[in-house]
Amino acid sequence: MKKVARFINIIILLTLLSYMFINVFSNQYSYAAQTREDMSDKLNKYPGYAELINTLKVDHPNWNFTIFYTGLDWNEVIREESAHQRNLIYYTYTGAWICPSCGDTRYSGGSWKCPSAAAISYYMDPRNSLNENYVFQFESLSFNKKIQNIEGVKQILKDVKYMQGDTITYTKTDGTKAVINKSYAQIIMEAAEEANISPYHLASRLRQEQGVNGNSGLISGTYGGYVGYYNYFNIKANGSTEADVIRKGLEYAKEKGLTSPEESIKHGAKFIVDGYLTSKQDTLYLQKFDVVENGTGFYNHQYMQNVSASKSEGVEVRDSYKDLGLLNSSIDFIIPVYENMPATPCQEPGNANTVKLVTQDVKVKGTEVRVRAGQSTSSAIITEVNTSDVLLKIETSLQPCDGYYWDKVVLPDGRKGYVARQYLVDIPDITNCNDKIVTTTEVNFRNGPGLDGTTVYKMLSANVNATRIEQGKYNLDGHIWDRIVLEDGTKGYVAREYIKVQETPEFKVEDTDIIATPSFSVENLKKANEGKTIVVKDSKGAVVEKGGLGTGYKVSIDEKEYTMVKLGDLNGDIEVDVIDLALMKRHLTGTSKLKNEYLEAGILKSDKKDIDVVDLALLKRHLTNTQQIRIEQ
Repeated sequence: MKKVARFINIIILLTLLSYMFINVFSNQYSYAAQTREDMSDKLNKYPGYAELINTLKVDHPNWNFTIFYTGLDWNEVIREESAHQRNLIYYTYTGAWICPSCGDTRYSGGSWKCPSAAAISYYMDPRNSLNENYVFQFESLSFNKKIQNIEGVKQILKDVKYMQGDTITYTKTDGTKAVINKSYAQIIMEAAEEANISPYHLASRLRQEQGVNGNSGLISGTYGGYVGYYNYFNIKANGSTEADVIRKGLEYAKEKGLTSPEESIKHGAKFIVDGYLTSKQDTLYLQKFDVVENGTGFYNHQYMQNVSASKSEGVEVRDSYKDLGLLNSSIDFIIPVYENMPATPCQEPGNANTVKLVTQDVKVKGTEVRVRAGQSTSSAIITEVNTSDVLLKIETSLQPCDGYYWDKVVLPDGRKGYVARQYLVDIPDITNCNDKIVTTTEVNFRNGPGLDGTTVYKMLSANVNATRIEQGKYNLDGHIWDRIVLEDGTKGYVAREYIKVQETPEFKVEDTDIIATPSFSVENLKKANEGKTIVVKDSKGAVVEKGGLGTGYKVSIDEKEYTMVKLGDLNGDIEVDVIDLALMKRHLTGTSKLKNEYLEAGILKSDKKDIDVVDLALLKRHLTNTQQIRIEQ
């Protein structure tokens, strides 16, 4: 009996060990069998799906919908996808959009934060995208030559600057240049057909990965240590810094021998097919969110960390179909559903539509007006301001709280807070410069100064022209912030180290006049006309060999005669000073009118025939060293 009992105990022990082994080494997630099925009454148990899909089918009867029953519990999915850094959201998001544990901690080169579970729920809930704008993140990614063509690819790439043209010039591994006699659109179409993948998916993925300017070292072909290697799909490109990301991505390119844009793009297409489509991650959504059982578990095999990537790429594909008039074609969609979903679609977190971004100078009206830390009368008081104090407004509230509309302001010392709108009055821009500038690299264009408490309007690419109207007022978060105006009139702030003042000429020739800046001298004139015979005479006819030039001076260049117009020098004494300011005021009041070149010297803003108050303001700023008089082209 003892032997039998001992044998039974061993059997029980082995059985327990077997269960332990299975539980430890098998897939740890519980789920029902996954199936893909046509629409049926079965879908009715999943709230909201059938109504939304049927609405799409009414508008687009040729669209085909397959339902992917994931068998996964919705709450488990969100819990797993909420693992820190499994998903990322752009760093401009704040409040309820970001993970409360990670807060404002930046990841992946500093441009990303960890999203909240609410943000992930919003993007993952398929019902939020079952509309014409966003449904294309569920489009089947197989190649469909009946409706996918090179014109559609070109539509997706139309604002991708570096992908235009009929040929591609690139750098080889020996540093020399070579030319591919194909366009990027042609290569994408060839890659799509060879790999049996949607060319629209490839084009939108390239646009998502490299942006419209293509400034990344991953595709430049000239990055130090990796000359002649290309990684257009950012495969294996990850790390905590930009340098890490580029290095790892180019190490992969070097390992695979990707030595031209064509090789990189075609390799990337096959990589996506082999790594995702063959694993049934065959939509943008399923590539972004790994909810497919393919023998490797869930949630880890995800193409990108950007939580909104599939949604934004889908929009690009949809726009291409629309531009080509193909929205009513036969298009296949695969729609995932989950168990135990909430009764209504998951909403956007936070106060997504409660404020409007602005960049506006305001004056205070009232005494002891409280600036608060939040949009409520119960929020902490930061400070008090009084009538005529000047603040910068960067948000206007669209919803009242405690009976007030609360506008967000920046104090002169850079602190941010909220003031009840009834105590603020909009005023014209208070400026201290008027410089033509250009961005030197990609830079965030913000509604206010500083990294904290401001919002990015958009990212500016390199070589964007703008006008700087305020400088040196705010030194915050390790940067000096300058206010600029874009060519479309939008105002905002950039960090100064990412812009430079455009070089402006010291003089220009118009007919028989030489128009010059206040610092222009005889030496400058001779240097600009080296090898020519230069003769300069002052207003009395005496020859001037060196030094300053005054309005009214006569200049001969190879015997051609010119009259000198020195901007700001209204009396011809070379200097730009308070006497000239007085002369300009007299001209404006009509007590003493300026004529000829002396009038021209007072027109500091071009394209006018007479002096006005703008010129008076510019001359005052020049005299106080807050803005220099420049030549306008």
